[in-house]
Amino acid sequence: MKSKFLLLATGVLLSGFIYTGCTKINPTDIGTDLLPLVDNVNTFDTTLRVYTDNYLFNDSSRLNPFSNHVLGIIENDPEFGKTEAQIYLSVVPASAAANPFTSIDSIVGMDSVVLGLAYAGLYADSNAVQRINVYEIADTSFKDTLGYLIQHPEFNTTGTELGNSIVNFLTLDDPKTIVVKGDTTVIENQMRIKLDPALGLRFAAYDTTVYPTASNRDSAFQEVFNGLALKVDASSPAKTALAYFDLGSENTKLTFYYRRYKNGVVDTVSTDFILYASSTIRARAANLVKRTPSGDYANLSTTTGVTDAEKVYIQSTPGSYAILRIPGLTGMSNRIVHRAELSFEPADSPPDNLIYSSPDYLFLDMIDSANNRFLTVGSDFIYSSTSGYDYQTFGGYLKDNRYFFNITRHVQEIATKQTTNYPFRLYAPRTAVAYYVYPREAGGIIDDVQTGFLINSKIAKGRAVVGGGSNATHKMVLRIIYSKI
Repeated sequence: MKSKFLLLATGVLLSGFIYTGCTKINPTDIGTDLLPLVDNVNTFDTTLRVYTDNYLFNDSSRLNPFSNHVLGIIENDPEFGKTEAQIYLSVVPASAAANPFTSIDSIVGMDSVVLGLAYAGLYADSNAVQRINVYEIADTSFKDTLGYLIQHPEFNTTGTELGNSIVNFLTLDDPKTIVVKGDTTVIENQMRIKLDPALGLRFAAYDTTVYPTASNRDSAFQEVFNGLALKVDASSPAKTALAYFDLGSENTKLTFYYRRYKNGVVDTVSTDFILYASSTIRARAANLVKRTPSGDYANLSTTTGVTDAEKVYIQSTPGSYAILRIPGLTGMSNRIVHRAELSFEPADSPPDNLIYSSPDYLFLDMIDSANNRFLTVGSDFIYSSTSGYDYQTFGGYLKDNRYFFNITRHVQEIATKQTTNYPFRLYAPRTAVAYYVYPREAGGIIDDVQTGFLINSKIAKGRAVVGGGSNATHKMVLRIIYSKI
C-alpha cells in the first residue's frame, strides 16, 4: 500500500487506565525472554489500556508476474464474508524458433492443449471442489508489465470458454502421469486444465512475424493473443478455499500436443508456451481479489471504522487494519523497562479459526500523522536486507492462542526521553511500506525513503478476529514489567 494512504485523525486524547497487580509472573508467561519475577518490591507489573479503532484498507497493493497468485472462492467465511480471486496471464513461446510449430502445413492433428499451473499451496478448506473456467482475454489494455492492483476491475474476456476443469483442491499436489509417444512423465504440484484443441491450430497458423526469435525478441505475439483468464464458476460444488500458483515456475505453461509430418513420417511432439520476461518481452499478469464483507465485518469502512472496537477484524491483503492508541504511555515517568509487550487473543469461534486460520504474521508499525507517514517501531523492529527481521523477537505470530509484540525499547525511550507516543497500526500485509527507524545504536535516524518489508508471502491468506481494548474477556493490553529508578 502506498504512503499516499490518508492518515486518520487519532481523535480526542483519552486518559489511560493503569492496572497494577500483585500476581507473580512466570518467565514463560510473557514473550520469549526470561524476566525477573514481579515482587512489587523491586519489580512491578503495570497494564495499560489500549484503544482499538478498526478500518478497511483502501488497498493499493500489486503483484509482479512472478509472485504466487491466488485463485478460488471462499463463499461464506462466517466472520468475514466472501473472497473471490481471479488470475490473468500472458504467454509466449518457450523456444526462440521462427515458428514453434515449424509449419501449419506439416501438422496432421492437434491432439490436446493443456494449461498447467504450478501449485504452491492452499488456504482454508482442503475439501473444496471448484470449477475453473478458462477464457481468452479480449481486453487490449492488458499490457501493464509492472503488475496490476489486486483490486483492479475485471478484464474483458471472450464469451466462449476455452476449457474448464472440476478441481478437487485436496488432489492439487498429487502426482500426475503423462504419456506422450510411449514416454511416461510424472508431474507433481501442477493443476492441469484441458483447452479447446482449436486454440492450438490457431497458434500454429499465425504468421512467423508474430513469433519472437533470438535476434528479434519483440512482443508481436502478445499483440495478437492478449492472454488467458482463469475464473471460478459460481456453480462450483464447494467454494471454501483459495489455491496458490507460481506463475514463474517451469511447471506453469501452455502445452500443445500434436502430430506432424517430419521426413515423411508422422511424429508426435509437444510445444510449450510460458510466462516469460526479457528486455523486450514483458510478462503480463494480474491477480484480482475481491472481498465482500458480511456480518459485523461489514460495519467497517475506509473512512468511518468502528471506534474502540470490542472485536478487531484483521484480514490479510486486501483487508483491514486497526489503529491502536495507548494514552497511558504519554508522560510515563522514568523507569527501567524490563519488558513491554502488546498482548491480545483470538476472539472468534474455534471451528471458524481452525478452517479459516490466522495470517502467518501480523505486523505493527507507527502512524506519524504530523508528517503523513508510517514508521517502523524504532529499536524493536530491526531489519536486514539479507536476513529480514526476527519475528520471534518482535512478535506478530500466534503462539499458545495468543499474539504479542515486543515494544520494550520503544517504551523505554518514551519513559527515558519522553519521545512521541505514536499510535500504532496493526494489520496483516503482504508487504508493509513504511519509513525505517534505525535502532538507537545506529543513531535512531529515520530513513529518507520508504521501504517495502515482505511480511506475508501470499496475498489473501489468513484472517483473525482478536479482542480489542474494550473486550471484557479477551482484552488487548500493553503489559509492562519494570523497576523504579
